[in-house]
Amino acid sequence: MADCKIVDASVKAAVSDISTISGSFKTDGDAFVSALTAAISAMEGETKDALLKFFTTDVTTFFVESLPSAIQSMSDLLEGNRDNFEKVDLQIAGSIGGS
Repeated sequence: MADCKIVDASVKAAVSDISTISGSFKTDGDAFVSALTAAISAMEGETKDALLKFFTTDVTTFFVESLPSAIQSMSDLLEGNRDNFEKVDLQIAGSIGGS
């Protein structure tokens, strides 16, 4: 069996940092879509309509929803694993201590 060790404080800090990064990606994604929309605001015609639709659907979905969600999922996964390690450690200690 391979050695297994986590440093709880480091993992907690990483969980928090990754969660913060997820929020930053959402904020930056909103700014990105706003900049793209502003860049075409003076345009007219079907191309503008197509670009606007693309920016407000596909681009927004990816940069404002999907990417931040994926990053947050990584934070949640890491936290779940950290929590499992903590519980198992307590169970083992309880078994040894007879409680």
